[in-house]
Amino acid sequence: MSHPIHASLHALPLLGRPRLLFQGKERRLSQKGLALLYFLALEGPTSRARLAELLYGHGAALQNLRVEIHRLAKALGREVFPKGQDPLVLPDWIRLEVMGEGEVLAGLEGVGGLADWVLGVRERYHVPREAAGRGRLLGELSSLRPPFLLVLKGRLGAGQRAFAQALAGVLGLPFHETLRPEGLVYLVPPYPEVPLKDLLRSRALLVLRLDPGEEPRFFLELRAHYPADRLRVLALPLLDWLEAKGGVLAGVPFPEGARAYFHAGGQPEWIPDWLACPQGPKRPLAQLRLQTRLLSEPARLALERLSVAPGRIPEEVLDALEALPYLEELERKGFLVYQEGYRFAAEAERRLLYASLDQGRRHELHERAATALAFSGRLKEEALHRLALGERVGEGFFFRTTGWKGRPLGRGRERVLLPRGHGGLSLGEEGFALGLLEWDQEAWLDLEPLEEALVLEVAGEAYSPEGPPGLFLEVRGPKAKGFVRLEGVFRRRFLLAPGPWGLRFLGLGVAEFALRAFLPRPGEAEVWELTPEEVKKEGEDEGKEEGGGQGNVHL
Repeated sequence: MSHPIHASLHALPLLGRPRLLFQGKERRLSQKGLALLYFLALEGPTSRARLAELLYGHGAALQNLRVEIHRLAKALGREVFPKGQDPLVLPDWIRLEVMGEGEVLAGLEGVGGLADWVLGVRERYHVPREAAGRGRLLGELSSLRPPFLLVLKGRLGAGQRAFAQALAGVLGLPFHETLRPEGLVYLVPPYPEVPLKDLLRSRALLVLRLDPGEEPRFFLELRAHYPADRLRVLALPLLDWLEAKGGVLAGVPFPEGARAYFHAGGQPEWIPDWLACPQGPKRPLAQLRLQTRLLSEPARLALERLSVAPGRIPEEVLDALEALPYLEELERKGFLVYQEGYRFAAEAERRLLYASLDQGRRHELHERAATALAFSGRLKEEALHRLALGERVGEGFFFRTTGWKGRPLGRGRERVLLPRGHGGLSLGEEGFALGLLEWDQEAWLDLEPLEEALVLEVAGEAYSPEGPPGLFLEVRGPKAKGFVRLEGVFRRRFLLAPGPWGLRFLGLGVAEFALRAFLPRPGEAEVWELTPEEVKKEGEDEGKEEGGGQGNVHL
């Protein structure tokens, strides 16, 4: 049977009932024939012996397979496999179609011995909920066409595999985790040992997971030779709170969802783990410990010791915890970063290591750090370690609700409040949201100057982990500022004089809030008023408590 080279394509829809379509119409094939085609489409060239075992599983299996191949040719009116071909290869005029609706390979699990394989394919094409928050990024990549090299950079828990699965669905490409000539091929360390020329000739969309630290030779060779116009390196960002809430945390109450989101550090792959095990999931810790095995043993032990130091780590602590000789290795491998001082690259990773320390070991390390800081007069940083040791410290070392005095007022007519600009905030349907996951993060919102005195109402819900620094709102006016702690469901009202005002959020935690403004009128509700005299007095009190320390902890 002879046919033109560019014969019309036949399609095997992945979703829904297995069937072979030609120009939108179904071709009548047996279930075994369909199973044979689907297996080759998804797994690539396969030996006759393996196919016979999967489809029939008895002594006459090879003979049955030959009969099925003959039936396929008769049903389609053309030769499907060349005579004597082994392994069998799906002809290029049959393609897998990934787009559509329904269950993957619905009903095919009942054919021969394919049940386990079908379940594995469903798992392969199942897009985890944690990819749901990446919709905007997936949309930006929807125009990619193979051959292409996409490199996904991200820290542990970034969900590169889920993102690659979702991208395969968006592009309508088969998803593979081993090298294939076509489709989307997702590659992770240790990378396959194949000649570079084979990768450069591939017609697939290659998606490469690139872990933090030194760039491996496999990636460097590809980047050096792959055409620049068909290559993109993409750093997967953290999910912001609203993305997580609309995806992996959809339907989860705020307190539980915010806690899981915060402790996962915004990493989509870890959020379900923290949701299922609030006391501390084992999988993220195992992943992190496995990653630390890339370090020399002395550097790994130094990293564990440093986990008692949140935020920027003072040089005195680096010295006291015997980490100075290993800083270069820890930075080169991606565990520490230098930002006006060394700190963990991800606070969520530091907390995991810290939680894994034995109680006695923690106590010893905090004591060493506190003693070193006391000798150098760094009282704020010392206070953090004293608190961890169970000792009492003055409140003035940390932010607290300060700078305000209560005044009974009511709410008059509502006024329009005009934001002037903001940073670190996400805009939702009912207001703003923020997630402060690192010690140096802040969020802010500036208002257009007020022409009259107004009562500003800030209402919402907040989560912050136990202990310092907490999550705080700073309200800053023309001549004064004050702080108020945000936790649980809150509703705060502030009397603002005419002039420019701004809000700043600092500390650690997650919050959602809405703003409203009203004219003041007599009433009984407590409204907080900020005065320069009050702030001056508070500042003097804090100065007495703090002494002359040169603290650089962001609290």
